[in-house]
Amino acid sequence: MVPNIKIALDDLTVNNIGVLRRINSVVLPTSYSDSWYKDSLVVGELAKLAYFNDIPVGAIRCSLETPPNHKDQTRIYIMTLAVLSPYRGYGIGRRLVDHILEQAKKMFVKEVYCHVWVENEDALNWYQHIGFEKGDLVTGYYKKMTPAGDAYILRKNLE
Repeated sequence: MVPNIKIALDDLTVNNIGVLRRINSVVLPTSYSDSWYKDSLVVGELAKLAYFNDIPVGAIRCSLETPPNHKDQTRIYIMTLAVLSPYRGYGIGRRLVDHILEQAKKMFVKEVYCHVWVENEDALNWYQHIGFEKGDLVTGYYKKMTPAGDAYILRKNLE
C-alpha cells in the first residue's frame, strides 16, 4: 500500500526565509548573499517552498527579466531549484517548475530558462525530460566554484 503523500507549495515570508537558505545550502554547490535572500521576499509567486507531508523539502526562486530595450521578450529565469535528495522522485521539483510555468502564462511570458552545471547530468536529463531544450554552453559560468564551472542554458518555450 502506498502511503498518503501530500505535496504543498507555500509563499516565502520573513518567518520561513531561513528554510530557503538551509535547503539551498544543503543542495546547491554555490552560496547566495543576504541581499539575494532579502530580494527573494519580494518576487511574489516566483519564489516558493515545497512541503512533503508538512516537511519543507524543496524550493524554487526565479526572477522576471524585462529587457531594457523592450525589443526582446520578457522571460523568467530559474535562479535556484533545489529538492533534498531523499525527496526526489516524488514530483516535488516538477510541481515547483509547473507553478512557475503557470505564472509565466499568466504574465504572458513566452520563455523560462535556467543554467545547469555541465557535471550535473541528473539535472540536465530531468530538465530535458520535462520539456526544456539544452542550448549554449557558458564557459566559467559558476565563478565561485574552483575551478570555475561551465553551465548549459536550458530553455522552455511556452508559445
